[in-house]
Amino acid sequence: MDVSRRDDLIQLCQELIRHPSPSGEEGAIARFVHSAMITLGYEDVYVDGYGSVVGTIDFGGSGPTLLMESQMDHAEVGDVGEWRNYPFGGMIDRGRIYGRGATDQKGILAAMVTALAWLKQCPPEGIEGKAVMAAMVHQETFERAASKLVAERIRPDRVISGEPSELTVERGQRGRASIVLETSGRMEHSSMGDRSSAEFMIALVSEIGRRFSPKESPFFGKGALTLTSLHSYPLDARTTMPVRCCATFDRRILPGETGEGVLEEIRSILRAVNTPPDLEFKVFMDRGDGHCYTGAMIGSEGFAPAWQIDQDHPFISTVLDGVKACGLNAVLSNRSGFGTNGCIYGGEMGIPTIVFGPSRRELAHVVDEYIDVDQLVMGCECYRAIAEKILTRKEEFRYGEGY
Repeated sequence: MDVSRRDDLIQLCQELIRHPSPSGEEGAIARFVHSAMITLGYEDVYVDGYGSVVGTIDFGGSGPTLLMESQMDHAEVGDVGEWRNYPFGGMIDRGRIYGRGATDQKGILAAMVTALAWLKQCPPEGIEGKAVMAAMVHQETFERAASKLVAERIRPDRVISGEPSELTVERGQRGRASIVLETSGRMEHSSMGDRSSAEFMIALVSEIGRRFSPKESPFFGKGALTLTSLHSYPLDARTTMPVRCCATFDRRILPGETGEGVLEEIRSILRAVNTPPDLEFKVFMDRGDGHCYTGAMIGSEGFAPAWQIDQDHPFISTVLDGVKACGLNAVLSNRSGFGTNGCIYGGEMGIPTIVFGPSRRELAHVVDEYIDVDQLVMGCECYRAIAEKILTRKEEFRYGEGY
């Protein structure tokens, strides 16, 4: 990468960081990304109903459609006073660009947008097909809904989901289910009652902990079930039996496990527990809803399927060849990655998908988040090389795969 292109990449990353964009408030950064894509030569640049920005580079011919995607939103900053560097300053210090979202994922977004523009400016012989760049909203909250809307319109043949992976190629992830257990009873004075929905909840949670047995696989490891929250209602009652109690579990799932299946697993465990009179329980999938900056409502059920692409799939070898072309030792991860938008592309829609990006996951969501400039630059070079390999090996693609 020449000095001019390197400087442009760094500046784009800094400008993205300087646009605060918590989930649901991505309007300003979306306008900036939209303008940047047009300036860089993207075609058919549009903003969808949820507010994601999508641009296409069409190389012509009958080649495949590659989707590269990254998020525009970021985690909350927390206490700004704890930051040594202003979280929206994009300051460079000792080869690092600092700011909220630098690693997760504004550096990745800058690298992807620049890489595809670079490929258009210097197209190799024989390249065909389309490269589509999607800058997503609400990834931190409702990633499934935003991703699905983009994928259903674009209908990609292959997907590269941008996540900090230290330039390691990841080919799958455990799925996730957010399961709610709710107990309910009668509200009465605590000195008179002997059938508390909270005490019933304790018995049920204990039974789940005793009897839950997770599935296991060599690649994904064990599934998991973790109690993450527990509340009784009314919240401020001191001398009143709670009328309702809610527990939320984070369930990590393996391929083949379904939403209804993981719910029935919990229900079957709890059927063995004696239910006192006037008390009852129910188990259901959590659901979240919120507003987009466009004014649209967005929401998703708390279930994301596991997914995996076989290590011998031609897409994997093509991606690894792209990484090697940049002078790196191409590494294919031998373990499941973290939760990503791949749950929609690879899990629900069956599209061959990989996760790849610069920087390290442990730098995401932390105070004084940063991305190393060298990682940013190499990530951009790898994205360009991978896209080139995919769009010049069209004979390896089975069109319609995943639909």
